Amino acid sequence: MAIITHTDNDKRLHVVFDDERTASPENYTIWLVSMSRGVAAQPWESPAATWQRVLDTVAGMRFAMMREALSGPQFYFATIFADVQPTEQHMQTIIKDRVSAKLYELADPANNRNADKRVKALAALAELYGLHQPVSFTLPTMEQIEAEIARRKAL
Repeated sequence: MAIITHTDNDKRLHVVFDDERTASPENYTIWLVSMSRGVAAQPWESPAATWQRVLDTVAGMRFAMMREALSGPQFYFATIFADVQPTEQHMQTIIKDRVSAKLYELADPANNRNADKRVKALAALAELYGLHQPVSFTLPTMEQIEAEIARRKAL
């Protein structure tokens, strides 16, 4: 068994499947934000028709998110498990995607007019993806500040 995750950035999908499996998947489990849906292959339909139903289900879940006033469903990745049981690592990836999507939403000027909060959201995204390492520094003590002021006055 070789579990692989394929990511389609255009469709905002992660598809988790067994690369060594030769038969078409019979059961798909879809996770999007906090919703999950199952799609089962029917004996009379082709694998392509089943996959189209899976994609239609994802589209329906995204539409439901818009109707529930959750903004930015286009930012959220859906994770589709094709005859694979989700592991803890998969669920952590789903949670990371949810956090990322919310931060992207907060960083978008169309959704958030507060520039300071947008910058904080972008900084959190950079840290989440390891693009920005936190900077550490030591603040001077009050005595050091007073000594520097005295030194400058003496000049």
